[in-house]
Amino acid sequence: MNEPEFINPNKLRPGPIRNESLPPNLLNKIKAVFDIIGPYLGMTLEQFEIGFMRDLNPESEVALWCNITMAWLAYHEAHLANKTLSDEEEGKLLGALIAISTGIEDVTRLNVPEEVGRRLIRCYDNPAGG
Repeated sequence: MNEPEFINPNKLRPGPIRNESLPPNLLNKIKAVFDIIGPYLGMTLEQFEIGFMRDLNPESEVALWCNITMAWLAYHEAHLANKTLSDEEEGKLLGALIAISTGIEDVTRLNVPEEVGRRLIRCYDNPAGG
C-alpha cells in the first residue's frame, strides 16, 4: 500500500463552478441551514452557496448539511435547553458534527469532551430522539 502523498494546504484551490444556478427549493434549504449554523462557519451566505455550486451533486450535499443542522438543533434542545454556547464552543460542536457526517465515530477525535461527542453522535444518528 502506498503512503499518502502530502499536499500543501496552501496550494489547494476551489474547484470549478459546476452549476451556474441552483433551484429555488435548494437555495431555500441552504439559507435555512445558514440561518442556524452560519454564524459558526466563518463565511457569508454567498460563499456558502458557491460551495454548493461547485458540487457535482448539490442536492446530496445540501441534504448532508440539513442532517448536520438537524443534529445541531437536536443537541441544543436535548442537552442545552436550546441555549447557545460561546462562538468558540459552538464552532467545536459544529466541527464535531461535520466530522461525524464524514463517518468519524471515535469520540477522541472530535475535539470536544468524550461525553459531548457521544451525545452529538446520538443526535446525528437520530435527531428526533436527541
